[in-house]
Amino acid sequence: MSEPVIVAVPPKGGSFSDVMKKLVGLDLLDHGLVDAIRRLIKEDKRRIKLEEGLIALWDANGCEAAATTRAADAAGHDLGDIDAALARMRRYTDESGSTRISFTPKSGVDLLLQEYRTSDEKQIRAAAMTLHLELDCTRYGRPSRMMFDHLECELSGHLAVLVGTEHEVTPTYLRKHKRDISLTCYDAFHNTLLDALDTGKVHNWRELNEHLVESNTDVRILGSLGLDDYLGHFVLMPESKAKETAALGDGRAWNVVDADAKLAILRDEPLLIDAGYEEVYKQLLDADANGIRFEATTRDIEMACSQEGRMSVYIVRSGSTIACTPGLCVYGEELITSETIVAVNQERLDHNRAVGELIERLNPIAEDRSDAWRTKLAQKLGDKLF
Repeated sequence: MSEPVIVAVPPKGGSFSDVMKKLVGLDLLDHGLVDAIRRLIKEDKRRIKLEEGLIALWDANGCEAAATTRAADAAGHDLGDIDAALARMRRYTDESGSTRISFTPKSGVDLLLQEYRTSDEKQIRAAAMTLHLELDCTRYGRPSRMMFDHLECELSGHLAVLVGTEHEVTPTYLRKHKRDISLTCYDAFHNTLLDALDTGKVHNWRELNEHLVESNTDVRILGSLGLDDYLGHFVLMPESKAKETAALGDGRAWNVVDADAKLAILRDEPLLIDAGYEEVYKQLLDADANGIRFEATTRDIEMACSQEGRMSVYIVRSGSTIACTPGLCVYGEELITSETIVAVNQERLDHNRAVGELIERLNPIAEDRSDAWRTKLAQKLGDKLF
């Protein structure tokens, strides 16, 4: 029997759902189990959003439980959900002596997961066994949350193990021969393959392949998974800044013309960013040469830009949040265009026939359908897209 094929997938969110639905569509996974896994992850995400809202209401209502409950009830939350959440959430005393609340501690979330694992529903029990707890370092307050861990299954007649891995480290593990195949977003590969490129100024996986120094890595991007799940890393700014930027000219693309006048706007203050992409943004914008600075944060970047007049580089998929956020705009073309790709470790592909057979079933494609995504995004954003 050949070695199991190790397939890295996103651990949560829309990317996880899209990848798993793709595998169901290829008859590689059972749809009932996948639906149950997605349901549990979504329910846990709703738990975190409820707790996040209760934290804000607690602070706004005198740090008092009854007043917080009334405010949450008035906002449309279920009273049973409110009471259960407040009962399990962490309490602590701040410097002024007030009682504050925070997210449910790890022990409490673990009890919720154990309830799923002893459910009367067989599919729920099976789904819960594929999950584990991780600290969500991307969210202020650092809640523990349920994420996909791993699932053993048969893919194309071969034993495979689907492994949930954070986007930032998936390509790194692929390079160290700990993963055979990766079905994750392109932008993480750009971020972790900078040392294997002859230039960091690439904007999508096709350009990366053109500039990849293959002797520096065994990672190979074979193509798109065909999900049409495009997203972009865009510059966000208040409307007043966007109008000022447009008046400078030099088009909508960033740093593709010599002495791009628009870059002067980005020098006004540090750009809010996700820390994981700082090196990529530095190269794409020639940050050191152009005096552009970055501020890594776990804050709600969209709200910071809207309420405080800040600028940022931020991931935009559908544009729904920006469309309903007052004063917030997207300026110009995306710095990076990302989508779910099929990547492989060449050494593993050469030595495990099962890896190649599964790649054939996945059938990565080269077609670029991002123009349709940009059209939808422009329609959604309207006059918020400059």
